[in-house]
Amino acid sequence: MSNLSELLPAGAGAKSADFVASGTLGSGITVGLNSDGTVTAIAGALGGMGSPTVFESASFTWTGSTFDSNANKVVIVYGDAGNSTYGTAVVGTVSGTSISFGTPVVFNSARSDYNSATFDSNLNKVVIAYKDRGNASYGTAIVGTVSGTSISFGTSVVFESATTNYTKLTYDPIANKVVIIYGDGGNSSYGTAVVGTVSGTSISFGSPVVFETGSTSQIASTFDSDNNKVVIAYKDAGNSNYGTAVVGTVSGTSISFGSPAVFLTANTTSISIVYDTAANKIVIVYQDANNSSYGTAIVGTVSGTSISFGTSIVFEAASSSNMSATFDSTANKVVIAYKDQGNSTYGTLIVGTVSGTSISFGSATIFNTAVTGNITSTFDSNTGRVVIAYQDGGNSNYGTAIVYGVTTTNYTDFIGITDQAIADTATGAVIVQGGVSEKLSGLTVGADYYVQADGSLSSPTASEPYVIAGATYVQNFSVSAQDGDPTGIAFNVDGTKMFVVGESGNDVNEYTLSTGFDISTASYVRNFSVSAQDTQPYGLAFNTDGTKMFVVGQNGQDVNEYTLSTGFNVSTASFVDSFSVSGQEVIPTGLAFNTDGTKMFVTGRNSDNVNEYSLSAGFDVSTASYSQNFSIGGEEGNPYGLAFNTDGTKMFISGSSGQDVTEYLLSTGFDVSTASYSGASFSVAAQEVAPRNLTFSADGTKIFVTGAVGDSVFQYSTGAGSVTSVPAGRALSSTSILLEG
Repeated sequence: MSNLSELLPAGAGAKSADFVASGTLGSGITVGLNSDGTVTAIAGALGGMGSPTVFESASFTWTGSTFDSNANKVVIVYGDAGNSTYGTAVVGTVSGTSISFGTPVVFNSARSDYNSATFDSNLNKVVIAYKDRGNASYGTAIVGTVSGTSISFGTSVVFESATTNYTKLTYDPIANKVVIIYGDGGNSSYGTAVVGTVSGTSISFGSPVVFETGSTSQIASTFDSDNNKVVIAYKDAGNSNYGTAVVGTVSGTSISFGSPAVFLTANTTSISIVYDTAANKIVIVYQDANNSSYGTAIVGTVSGTSISFGTSIVFEAASSSNMSATFDSTANKVVIAYKDQGNSTYGTLIVGTVSGTSISFGSATIFNTAVTGNITSTFDSNTGRVVIAYQDGGNSNYGTAIVYGVTTTNYTDFIGITDQAIADTATGAVIVQGGVSEKLSGLTVGADYYVQADGSLSSPTASEPYVIAGATYVQNFSVSAQDGDPTGIAFNVDGTKMFVVGESGNDVNEYTLSTGFDISTASYVRNFSVSAQDTQPYGLAFNTDGTKMFVVGQNGQDVNEYTLSTGFNVSTASFVDSFSVSGQEVIPTGLAFNTDGTKMFVTGRNSDNVNEYSLSAGFDVSTASYSQNFSIGGEEGNPYGLAFNTDGTKMFISGSSGQDVTEYLLSTGFDVSTASYSGASFSVAAQEVAPRNLTFSADGTKIFVTGAVGDSVFQYSTGAGSVTSVPAGRALSSTSILLEG
């Protein structure tokens, strides 16, 4: 559109103009201008993003999903961390861009890892494969039947009497067989496949077949319906961790394989694979360690028992992980959901179009503006929409799902917002440049907004999770009445309790906050002495439910573990045992754990390292053993505090040498050997010249730092992330709609 004024009556250019509606339009709808001068709502027939819906009010692990085309239901499988990580399944019903869920059903009353699901369309059954931690980590499968909004299960069947890892499932509709692919821990983790036959509510198996005589991980699988082949993509540790694929042919209850073909001569992780039924091509997506861990895709062509590849294409020029690809057979597009580590680990998706042996991409779309993990996706062929399930770090890591439809743009250009409801072919007012609309409820005057491809509005978020560059000081809270040298700090999950340990009082002080993570509302409650274990306590941490507390100290050079009979109530604490870190650090100061407590991290002022330990039992320091370390001396010569983001892909150090907080990126979450300094930091010198420890709010938008000179807790807001406008829209304001001329 070159000149908006040509379309408007005199005097109306700054207010509104009348347009004829193409289709019925509601009030306050973003509209685009058609070539015939009419206006249309900005949305495709199936396009747009729905609202997030929680399916599990707890954290979860090892998730998979499938679509039951008989019941027209989505089935999500996962390990429920709120219920001892039991194997659990839940049934979802898609309606428009919304999804609702039935009650979750346990399929394995023990910890279940590497959960994966597929749908047997011959017998209308859902098949789940998993690693059964309650049965020696054996590879196990179970058959489920969807009825209404629930699912019931038959008896579990072991397919591999040994430890199995990276389990994946696919269904061969020609042979009417389920194929389970896994790394066989009982056979040097060789890549292995086994064919399963469903009968009633049970499943039986043929003999396992090795497809890769080397340690195999990051496994993904799909079915090529044009060539009637199973295609497996994986990381081959027997060949420099190269990305590799192999083609399998099912015959009876067995499967045979062609020769493996390398698609990436570099360390390959976060692999996902999908089959494009329109182009008859395989698409593999992955994290390319040879190219800054960028999100990358490559197109494969199956011929006989071989597969060949085109040229790899980067779809996200930033570290990208936790990928899940699915094929939208309505729009004939590949949809990739992933965690964008270059943008605050937000949940992001991108749409790809296969042409020949290549693939091209549109602009990325954020589906979750918070730390996102455990992503899985599937395509609901009944409604023509993709369902993405994920762990929402912005909402207590709850299991969450969102519905997405690929949009076919149906307008020439965005023009404005309807000021009234307009019937199809009727004439009505549209607010244009310079106009003010009372229909834009809930928007901030003067703030910038963006029209999305589905017609919705989005705005930049002032404070983004775990973005420390540009962090700003908010307020402080003095703890001098309880401790003149505060060191460690921690909160409960919702931020209504704060805990500060210090070496002046040698105790843990508990505070209540009437508003979560707002220290101006804090008040002292009680304390608990740790002087019997350490007279120089520095670092402080809790497990998720607050029934365990950990203090690291300089005097004992160890991590001391306490149990709390009432979670996050220090008056119920009692000492359990300790773990010495003196072999790695003689002045330990900072302490942190990963989410499930199977990794512990300690930093200190002597070695200037972050030391990593493995715990065979989560949050039990008696099971800890030293693993490795990472030097931070180049950035901070006097480190005190240590913290991670939710998935461990960001690490933060506070120290008195630089009087700041510095950030490190980890290409593999909670693996310090993959850490590198990001270049980002923020100074706290204006508030505290002797900063000690730090922590974040649960959503990662607030930072808290203790100080030994100010005897206070200092609160900061994180920096602002960037917002990318999608091609479908133009920037606008709630007081002035801005159109590009």
